Amino acid sequence: MASFVPANLPAGLVEPGIYTTIKLDGDPGLSAPSNRCLITGYVGTGGTYPLNQPVRALSLDEVNAGARSYSMLAHAFQAAKSQVPIGAEIWLLPLAEPSGGTAQVVSVTFQGEPTLGVLSSATTAAAADTVYVAYRGRGVSVGIKAGDDWATIATNVKAAWDDIDDAPAACTRSTATLSFTARHKGDFDDGAVEIGFASKGASGCAASFGTMTVANAAGGTGTCVIKMGVKSATVAVTNGDAATATGTGIVTKLNSDSYPIRAAQPSSPTGTVTLFYVNGRPIRPLSVSSTETGLSGQTVTDAVGTAGAGNPSLTSALANIAADDAAKFKITSVFWTTVTEWSTLAAQIVAQDAPPYNKGGVAVCTLTVSLAALSTLSLPTSTTPRLDGYDRFPVLWAAAAPNAGWELSARLAAAVAAESYIARNWNGFEFQGSVNAPLVAIHAADRPSADDRNTAISLRHCPLTVNSAGYMAMTWGGVSYKSKGTRDAKRTKLSTRLTLDYFRDDLNSYLSAIYSGKKVKLASAPRTSNAVELSSVEADVYLWTKRLDDVDLFDGAEAARDAIKAAVIVSHGRIDVNIPFKTLADLDIVAPVGIVE
Repeated sequence: MASFVPANLPAGLVEPGIYTTIKLDGDPGLSAPSNRCLITGYVGTGGTYPLNQPVRALSLDEVNAGARSYSMLAHAFQAAKSQVPIGAEIWLLPLAEPSGGTAQVVSVTFQGEPTLGVLSSATTAAAADTVYVAYRGRGVSVGIKAGDDWATIATNVKAAWDDIDDAPAACTRSTATLSFTARHKGDFDDGAVEIGFASKGASGCAASFGTMTVANAAGGTGTCVIKMGVKSATVAVTNGDAATATGTGIVTKLNSDSYPIRAAQPSSPTGTVTLFYVNGRPIRPLSVSSTETGLSGQTVTDAVGTAGAGNPSLTSALANIAADDAAKFKITSVFWTTVTEWSTLAAQIVAQDAPPYNKGGVAVCTLTVSLAALSTLSLPTSTTPRLDGYDRFPVLWAAAAPNAGWELSARLAAAVAAESYIARNWNGFEFQGSVNAPLVAIHAADRPSADDRNTAISLRHCPLTVNSAGYMAMTWGGVSYKSKGTRDAKRTKLSTRLTLDYFRDDLNSYLSAIYSGKKVKLASAPRTSNAVELSSVEADVYLWTKRLDDVDLFDGAEAARDAIKAAVIVSHGRIDVNIPFKTLADLDIVAPVGIVE
């Protein structure tokens, strides 16, 4: 019997008696859980990794050589290691950036601190200061001397930035403007930019990132809605308003509340509004846009950088994984959030889950958009196959997270791979950072409310926020699956999917060890260990459920015993077995009621 544990008695003991031993480690003989995760990402020019096939990541030095230290793949690897330094077997999937794509570009222009929405005419810093420039948490602090002009400050920041071997963007300078170009071409989230001055503007220093230019008079009454990350502001425009009036309305509105950007215009308005970073407030400049309604002829043009364009080709990579029986991963972290690429990946995972492959596994990505954009995209319902039809696709939502979404996904992938308790409840999971892979908390003014998070869950996303201890945390550890009722409600949780995958893998291992080389006996009872009958198969499977029950992976083995049925239906050499897979439920809510008497 494969699950039987014999007593460990001294060699040579022959004297009759009863000798009881106690096994303190409580090992039920289960298979070790898989600790393999796969992290996808682009590689930099000159990287030595072969493209489109998984490679085992053994050290940061090796990853830096294989993918380049500044690459998405290297940064995702460092994020994963910051979460779980030891315990996860990390594999990387090196992809080539789209050759015909465009790299994202955002800018930082140093200039004078505006006053009451009016641009400054200053050309130098009025006092000493320190500026902090960061791109998804990685950055530099540079001293500013009184009298430094804006071009000098930009020159000094660029010099410090260029000293960072693994800087997340390439930096170029034109007078007082720094342009930060993403390391890879493509349409993907590359995180937020944060500019901070120690003096908070008292030195007369500020930084802008773009403009909004209003043209023509309004031919009707309407609105200009300005979106900026997870926030939006509505500017009312009246029929006949000149471009200067609308521009002034934009400046007034953006400076009236705790928005993630601020604005200024010349003392004599021209209709052009300069957009500024808010001190210490991370923002994705390219998330800033304007939408005009009812203005009939009046336009507002945004100039906030160059958006990335192009998506990865997955054909060769997925074909290589499909052809390799050993390419089996507990969880895959992906950086793309586009419907077409997700459809391709989901279709392969679903196909490879079926016999004879039985690869299982889940795939995770993270969206950092607003709740409105989350609802509009509706990734779980937009793909083919739909993600909400399966329990293998956690889609995280980290509204306005300064880090790139793929950095958060890589952290979760490493944690899931390293977790020894397969059925862990992932509610409240905390993300970790390190010096090499900074993790920046969502700004207090950008965090989703409890109502927002509940709405996101109803849209079948896993919301992230900052918990009471100050950590980035996943408030609901679920997947995109849309349950059909209470019977399958447990399938909405990540823990259930991981547990079911483990059930299958461990049962395969368990039964293979017992029945390899056996014969089937149906008309009479087996006389030797060479043959099995249906009742013995049922008994062995029951023992397997008991082992799982003993480590809190199975809920109620004894109650389910009679439901285990073996039968020969298709052919004499095939035994089908029906087994109730009874997983434990996540403890989601505890609701004490205090009765005052």
